[in-house]
Amino acid sequence: MPSLIERVSSAGKRELQTRWSTQIDDYATCLSYSADGMVVAVGSASGKVWIQDARTGQTIRTLDAHSSGVLGLSFSPKKRVLCTGGQDGMARLFDVDEGRVIAELPGKAAWVDHVAFSPDGNWVATSSGKFVRLWSHAGVPALETEAHESTVSAVSWSRKGDAFVTCCYGGVHIFRMKANVKTRHLAWKGSLISLAQSPDGRVIACGSQDCSVHFWRLPSGADSFMEGFASKPKSLAFSANSRYLATTGEPIISIWDFAGKGPEGTQPIMLSGHVGLVTQLVFQTRGTTLVSGAEDSGILVWDPRIGEEPLGYGFLEESVSSIVIHPHDEAFTAADAAGNVHCFALPSSQIEKH
Repeated sequence: MPSLIERVSSAGKRELQTRWSTQIDDYATCLSYSADGMVVAVGSASGKVWIQDARTGQTIRTLDAHSSGVLGLSFSPKKRVLCTGGQDGMARLFDVDEGRVIAELPGKAAWVDHVAFSPDGNWVATSSGKFVRLWSHAGVPALETEAHESTVSAVSWSRKGDAFVTCCYGGVHIFRMKANVKTRHLAWKGSLISLAQSPDGRVIACGSQDCSVHFWRLPSGADSFMEGFASKPKSLAFSANSRYLATTGEPIISIWDFAGKGPEGTQPIMLSGHVGLVTQLVFQTRGTTLVSGAEDSGILVWDPRIGEEPLGYGFLEESVSSIVIHPHDEAFTAADAAGNVHCFALPSSQIEKH
């Protein structure tokens, strides 16, 4: 079987421009851009967080965030306040410009697996074991959920910020921010391991331990699923216009079209280019450009509206562990299992179209 670089270069695809590259001290676990796009935070398996200048890649400072691995990062949409979650059972809020801790947010279990700021920056959700805690932007505790059926595997805010959503074994839970509004439970007899919400708030999709993708239409509560993936779909992503859902549990990416009556009974768009399991899928924030990363160390850029061939390619050194799109959509940063961090320019033709 030809390597990834042989496949894409022989097809005449353009190599992505590398804006900068650097390396941190350990496995790069997660990434997050500040809202102004000026810095990017890189979480490390060592427990450190590296703050890089997003234009040059120069290290501005390192934060001794956790005594063991960093599991999650989320910048506030308002200020350069960063929430981190770690294997030491803590979440922390940092003033990135000053490099100081604002507040410590203890978990309910050994790890704080997921952290997520609300779109308005007023709240931050942290998950630890079977519980999710809600804190103010200053770190004041506001809410703790009842125990989920199992360890929470994902936490995500609605685009409006009026609800946060979790998944675990047993289904999806939607927690409304309004007082006296009951939690909505979308039941599923299986273990859900990944979560994506459509930006228009109409669909929630989850990857399942049984190698399927289950989704719910929120207005009606109707549910459906796609099955037959080679392995667990750990990465899902909706396009900004809510039309396309990208899924993967193999080297091939499946794009499901939710236009009209939706994907039921239709064949997905199949994007074939990687030779290793796809690990990361991220759509552009205002368009339909998709960036994928895989165990083959490759990065591919696609647009499902245009066709089934990649628009460009790039490479790291090891399995791609995280990808994040710049807030202005002109670039993205990717990291790998060896601690390599690269910033790539998105193809200019795609920027101009959106």
